[in-house]
Amino acid sequence: MYRIFTATIALILVIISTSYGQATYSVLRNNQDTVTTHNIYRDIDNYISRVNPHPDSLIAASNRLISLTDNTALKTAIAGYLFNTFSTSHVMGQESVAIYIAKRYFLSGELEWHGQGGEAILRLYTEFNENSLIGMKAPELNLQTTNGDKIALNSLKDNYIVIYFFDNNCGVCKAKLPDLKKVTEFRSYLGIEVYAVYTGQDSLSLLQFLSEEFPDDSAAGNVKWHFVYDKDGISGFHKLYNVLSTPQLFLLDRDKKIIGRNLDPLALDKVLESDEQRINNLYNESENFIPAYLSIFNLKDTSQFKEAFDPLFQRVTRNNYDTYNAIFYHLFEYLFNEDDPAMKDAAVYVAEKYIIPYSGLWRDPDYPQNIVSDKVLVIKNNRIGSVIPDVTLYTTKGREKKIRKMLSGHTLLYFFNPDCAVCTPFTNELNDNFKFFRKKGLTIIAIYAGSYDYELLNYINEVKPPWKILRPKDYNYLDLYKIFEVGQVPQTYLLDNKGRIIAKRIFTSQLKEMFK
Repeated sequence: MYRIFTATIALILVIISTSYGQATYSVLRNNQDTVTTHNIYRDIDNYISRVNPHPDSLIAASNRLISLTDNTALKTAIAGYLFNTFSTSHVMGQESVAIYIAKRYFLSGELEWHGQGGEAILRLYTEFNENSLIGMKAPELNLQTTNGDKIALNSLKDNYIVIYFFDNNCGVCKAKLPDLKKVTEFRSYLGIEVYAVYTGQDSLSLLQFLSEEFPDDSAAGNVKWHFVYDKDGISGFHKLYNVLSTPQLFLLDRDKKIIGRNLDPLALDKVLESDEQRINNLYNESENFIPAYLSIFNLKDTSQFKEAFDPLFQRVTRNNYDTYNAIFYHLFEYLFNEDDPAMKDAAVYVAEKYIIPYSGLWRDPDYPQNIVSDKVLVIKNNRIGSVIPDVTLYTTKGREKKIRKMLSGHTLLYFFNPDCAVCTPFTNELNDNFKFFRKKGLTIIAIYAGSYDYELLNYINEVKPPWKILRPKDYNYLDLYKIFEVGQVPQTYLLDNKGRIIAKRIFTSQLKEMFK
């Protein structure tokens, strides 16, 4: 009877695989007497290997397999085999499937566990792993430093937190530590902190370890290492994080969600690299998404701002902060770089309502707090009708010049860079019409938006422009970006005698028409 059941299950597996377009199982011979549990296990392996590796998909597949029979013995054999498969898997995250099977079928009493070590081993595995699975929020730890202060895991704010459980007498810990330092230092630009938990309780041993491995701040490079230990042995970190041996490495994201467990330094590097690529893909997809999305709305009508941006904000902040970062970064930058004043107004609206108030949601808080805030000021200070600030610039010989003191009846500020392909023909047109403009009372002041003194001097020697040329202090063109809208050159500002902006991005033909 048992062989008939196993033959039936094997046949159903073939049918299932075919219905999923996965007809790759070997066809069982018609002689059912030759079918064994070994055949079943082989076909289970084949079936599982073709299932989406996400734990949710594997759990659904496991339930499907276990439910194929009402025979308790066979059901137990299948469930036990699946538990062993996933609990010993080297694929990160599959322990979640093992724990599901253990709790759903064995620890619930539905099936009886016949594995080695009895139910106690099954319960031990579950209790030591169920709190720190992939996708879970990491259990809080609030452990003591050698100086008596406490550091809570949740108080760390970087984009990635490495939890490193180690012991000073652990040979593997000592052997792997240099690699861990290298990986965290190499990826430090991502924003990484290490919460290093000494698994002993002797502070003197920890201090001795630190004096050998981290004798000064330079030993940690650009990464913050927080060394802590459980002085009173009450945190329960062993059970919370499955610390039955050392070293143990976990990787958390900025929300303290576990995205890597049971890692070695090489695997840690791979997870960080993979997550960085995921984020890069989000930004690339968002860059393509924004123009298409905005085309749905008429942003010249300010009443549509809320309709355009509110649902988008609500949706992306509910689902994933990285998606929010990517979409609202490209949304703001796209609007900011548009010449249309209505788009500039939309950029200010987006910044002030959806970005600046939510700096805590950003991987790089400097972006909303400083970069976006500065750009909003640039938009507000450079609207038509605004008066430009009294900026101090410099001649090629280093003499200070106040822009407002150089104004005439009308002044054209011309921001340029010799590397700019469009700047060359514009310079030539401006040069050809220079005498005409001078007769009409238009003063031209060119402002170099580059970084190199030799580049500017070569340009002057070759072009010999008839107008005044100024540059920012120390050739720091970023100073110009904080004051003027010069993200794209050539850029021009037409000013009246008080420095009020009459027009922007105005070119030679338009100027000639205005000064007829």
